[in-house]
Amino acid sequence: MMAGKLFKTVRASAIGYAISFMLLIGLICSGVLFIASANKRIEVIHLTKEHLIFDNYTALLFASKQELKPSHTLVHASGDTSEITTKTWGSFKMLHVTTRHSGKTIQKAALIAYQTNSGLPALYLPDNQQALKIGGETRIEGTAFLSERGIERAYVAGKNYMFEQLIFGKTEKSERTLPPLKKQVENLSLENFIADCDKKDFIGKDSAYSFVNKTTLFSEMGALTLSHAFSGNVIIHSFDSIYVTRSAKLKNVILIAPRIRFEEGFKGSVQAIAHQSIVCEKNVRLDYPSTLTLNEIQSSTLGEQAQIFLDENSKVLGGVLVETQQFNFRNPPRLFLGKGAMIGGLVYNMGETELNSKIIGHLYTQKFILKAGGGVYANHLIDATISSTKLPDYFCIPPWLEKLENQKPQIISCF
Repeated sequence: MMAGKLFKTVRASAIGYAISFMLLIGLICSGVLFIASANKRIEVIHLTKEHLIFDNYTALLFASKQELKPSHTLVHASGDTSEITTKTWGSFKMLHVTTRHSGKTIQKAALIAYQTNSGLPALYLPDNQQALKIGGETRIEGTAFLSERGIERAYVAGKNYMFEQLIFGKTEKSERTLPPLKKQVENLSLENFIADCDKKDFIGKDSAYSFVNKTTLFSEMGALTLSHAFSGNVIIHSFDSIYVTRSAKLKNVILIAPRIRFEEGFKGSVQAIAHQSIVCEKNVRLDYPSTLTLNEIQSSTLGEQAQIFLDENSKVLGGVLVETQQFNFRNPPRLFLGKGAMIGGLVYNMGETELNSKIIGHLYTQKFILKAGGGVYANHLIDATISSTKLPDYFCIPPWLEKLENQKPQIISCF
């Protein structure tokens, strides 16, 4: 009887409750373990991605400071590898880096230019045995390389020189010729760019092209009108001409044609290369890094002057290059800047410069001309500004010059 009293009956439902509670506890524990495991995997994924990004950017920085072969492999301290390829992209240097880590891959491209330095002059005018004559509110700020005749005040079109100082900086004697260009930019043409391109029929719609892939080339026999959005790794070429409307949206593309014209009000970043003319109508703005390159292959027999023409209030941030393969002193190529126009960066002109506004940076020109009061004056400037001191220290210029002292390559864009 006593033994029977020690045992109490338990309802069957209580056992069910206990089992359900144990299952709930088991599910919670399993969930905690799953979440911990998932968090660990996510952490590993993020660490791997972070590692890839770090190594990739390290490789970009390394390659930007070195003169490497077109193809180079960098082995990191961790054992990871980065494959680096280099090529030219218009007036700049393009790097492409592929980094691999634990079966994962990341790719990045970067555009390289050279940081400006105090060693570059504000103005370089070869010694042509003529004095530079200035009038009005002309200001030359920085070092000026001039002929033995130096610089003089002038009275032209009813204007005297307004300041006491002739140069707001120092003066050096120039050589008889302009400093040389690098060999690879002495004669830019279509062949310099199409060697390794994927040629396609022109697409009249908005398109973006990655710098990770092969360069896309659109080449047409007739004239082209651009009114859509194009960005990235694409070259647009015409054997006739290219007209860029104000509605077009261009970013980091290259345009090549005998004649290129930008409609009034256009804004974008472009590298334009022509051998007859480049015209920027009023209020065109070519943002950094943009360049205009005129390569005159032969002087016109019809008396037309090869030129880069910047109309009123147009701006180019990057650089302007004017070169000729057959110099004709009677009909040299011309760079024209209208009222309110401005170029920021490096300007190199083998011909004549007609400056009615500002160049903030460094100007190398064979000579100046001025059209005023119904006459044409050689080596005259009126109400013009040439200043290297106003250019920010961090501004980078195209690597056109053969000799760039203390050159500091910098990454200016990443893609």
